[in-house]
Amino acid sequence: MRNYTKLLTLTVVLAAAGWFAGCNSTIDNEPNVVLEVQTLTITPITSSADGPNGSCTYTITLATGTFKNLPKNQYADTSPFNDIILNSVNITYTWDDGVVQSPISAGLGGSVPAGGTGTAQFLAISNQALTVDGPNDPAGTGRAGHSASLGLTFNGVTVSGDAVSTSTGGTLQVNSCTVNLGACCGGIASNGCTDFVSNDACTSGGGTYQGDNTTCATLPNSCP
Repeated sequence: MRNYTKLLTLTVVLAAAGWFAGCNSTIDNEPNVVLEVQTLTITPITSSADGPNGSCTYTITLATGTFKNLPKNQYADTSPFNDIILNSVNITYTWDDGVVQSPISAGLGGSVPAGGTGTAQFLAISNQALTVDGPNDPAGTGRAGHSASLGLTFNGVTVSGDAVSTSTGGTLQVNSCTVNLGACCGGIASNGCTDFVSNDACTSGGGTYQGDNTTCATLPNSCP
């Protein structure tokens, strides 16, 4: 009887030990904290006409995010092991005119202490990406006057080595770039008429400006 009791007790102890080991292994594979976006500020991008052909120059202000480090239990709010080091942000774009833009990954500096908040700045879009023309855009205006819905995933790692991430959405607004362009007869035109030229560029090159938003194809009289 005693041997049977000892055997049963040993079986229960081993089963319990196996259960705790499995439970602990699951916990150990997960971060003890959750990364959360509290606020996200994406300043509209300004643009201005630049150069004789009316191309746009963009001024980009870094976006700012405020993040919260949320402990999963009462033991996870201690620093430094549960502090989150912010590493990067992945951004996707959905433009209002259907232009397809490749996602980017931008660097993200800063940290978020356990149970606390932290801020970080990042580049929401590159200057090069803003020069992409859409199907209905005059040459040189790029993304001026358009907006994009953003999908943002922020990535980091705890000091103890656990990867964390969180996703949210945002809006990127690119202000209009006032560029008055039209057709130019003579002067700089090699074939008699040139489209998408500013008044100053046309007249300074010895041509005759045909008016804003005119095109060679729609002129009432062909250029001499």
